[in-house]
Order: sequence, then C-alpha cells, then structure tokens
Amino acid sequence: PPGKASNLAWAFKALLRHLVIGQYELSNVVLTVADADSEFHSSYFNCLAQHFLETGDEIRYMRIWQSPVLHVKNYHRQPALVLVGTMFTSMQELAALADPNAVRFPYSSYSLSLALARRVGGWDAEWIAEDYHMGIKCFLLSLGRSTVEPILVPTINYTPEADTWLGTVWARWTQAKRHALGFSDFSYFFMMLPLLFSHATTQRSGIQSLQAFWSMATYGVTLLIRLVNIHVIIGILSTYTLCTALLKMAMLVMFSQDRNVGFLFSRTSFCPQLLMVSSSICTFFVSLLFISVYSLVRDRVEGEPERYITSSLLHWARNAIAIVVCGPVYFLGLGICIWKAALNVAISRSFEYEVAPKPTAAMPAE
Repeated sequence: PPGKASNLAWAFKALLRHLVIGQYELSNVVLTVADADSEFHSSYFNCLAQHFLETGDEIRYMRIWQSPVLHVKNYHRQPALVLVGTMFTSMQELAALADPNAVRFPYSSYSLSLALARRVGGWDAEWIAEDYHMGIKCFLLSLGRSTVEPILVPTINYTPEADTWLGTVWARWTQAKRHALGFSDFSYFFMMLPLLFSHATTQRSGIQSLQAFWSMATYGVTLLIRLVNIHVIIGILSTYTLCTALLKMAMLVMFSQDRNVGFLFSRTSFCPQLLMVSSSICTFFVSLLFISVYSLVRDRVEGEPERYITSSLLHWARNAIAIVVCGPVYFLGLGICIWKAALNVAISRSFEYEVAPKPTAAMPAE
C-alpha cells in the first residue's frame, strides 16, 4: 500500500543506484529515516557519526541507532484526549532507550548503516508498520546479531492535527488505527522462522548455522513478548473492565441465585484492584517525569504556552486531570484499534494506509 514503507522501499533502491554510479565508499554510508515532520536535535548527527566511528568494524554494521521521539512539537495545541497519548507514548519510548536491558525497536526516526540495509534487502513495501518491521527484519536476517542502540538527544514531531478539536481527535484515531496494524508483525515473525531454519540447514557450516538459528529463535521470544505488551496486553487491559461488566451481567441474568455470582466476583477482585493501584502509582510518576522532559524541549515547541504551563505544579495538575478524565476514553479507543487490527490480520491479506493530517506550518494559537 502507499505510505512510508513503500516510499522507503523505492527511495532505497534509487539511492543505492546513485551511490554505485557515483562510486562512493559504501562502507561509510549511514542512512537516516525520518518522518516528514521530525525535527532532530542539533547534536544528533554529530552523535550518530561518533557512535558509528567508535563502534567496532563488525558491530557497527549490525547497529540501528534510535533517539527518543517526543510528540510535542504542537504540544500547546493538543486536546486533552490527544495529550494523554503524547505523554504515555513519549515516556514509553524514552524508558525503553534508557533501560540497557530493554528490548528495543526502531521507532519513527532512526539511523542504520547502508551495509545492514543491503544485507536484509532494504525496506518491505507491503508492511505498514515500517519501523518496527525493519527492526524485526534486521534481527531475523542477521540471526539475532542486530541491536538498537540509543542516541539520547530528543527528536520531536507533531501529533495529528486538524482545524477543529473534533477533527484533531479524529485524526489521532486514524493514526492509532494505522499504528495498531503493527499487529501483523506477529505473522511476519512466524512466517520467517521456517524459511530461516531451512536456510540454516543448507549452509556448509551446518552445526554453527543451526546454533545461530536456535540462539536467534530463543532470544526472539523477548521480541514477541515486547510485541505482546504493546499490542495484545494493551488491547486486553483496555477492554477488560467492559468485558468483565458484560460477563457479570450475563452471569447474573442466566445463573440462579444459589450459584453466588456476586461472591465469585468479590473473591476475585483482588488482582484487578492491585493492578489498578500499581498502574495509578506508575501513572503518577510518568506524569511527573513528563514535566521534566517537556522542560528540556520547551524552546523547540511551537506556540506560546498557556499561563498555567509556566508553573510546573499547575502544568502537572492539568496533565493529571487530563489523564483521570480522558485516560479511560483514550485507552478504550486504543484497545478497540488493536482488536480491529487483530481481526484485520486474521481475515484480510492487505491493509489500507490511512493518512492522518498534520500541520505543515505553525498554526496560530487560539
């Protein structure tokens, strides 16, 4: 389908022809992928060059470099419902990059060597979630040797935005539906395993190739767990309350009183309550840390902030109220997107690339 993945697939082939004709030193070429609205930190490319040159000859060609992507370029104009997603998505990506033990995927804007891109055959035009898909593809086709390494200087971009409040919320919904189609990467992972196993068995270094395959397949479970956390768990948790309420209502209507349905739910309520408390504590710290992150990129955010945003305490209070009021709606919508994507993967062979509108220039504050 048309979109970023197909654009990259075409551009990579065109660039490769240009570099070969121009007789460039291909081993020194590093590619950077970016969304049209991404704004890199002024030090990003200096840091990228330093990381590339200081990494060993073999390892540098198996690296993908990722900076934290913060969706705050139009932060001052974001509706509260969109703001909730901005906080959680930005902090999730930042947390993964800051944790040395985290399983990482490239996201939105990233860099990798030309050698790695050529090794895996470039980008696949058929897969909408181009960034995560490229990370999984590099991992599989390098037999687990490729890694995503952080460059801790922030890249900022826009969230979807339209002319009206409702239009902006609808644009964010359109984007969420497209992002949820990353669910299809489960099928890609399992589709590639038998092909890679077959390839490993035909190599001259039979035992070593098989060892590399099984090592990759074993570590690949961690990638699947990360995908489950992003897609499956969020989809289940977001709709858990609604499903539980419907189940309880059905059981009360269909079961007799001597089945003690109310007693069953009262005895099993501990785990959901514990999950709610722990989630609330984590959300509190996320909202606090986001204020600190915002202060680091404040001079790069478009428009003038409201007066209360100049006070960190009032700024945090505004965000906390947005989470309490709009958070349940946001996560329910996210869960619906994921369930819809899972259904599409099960019954469809192709997907529509829906484009969410973003501002092309600074829009005047109301």
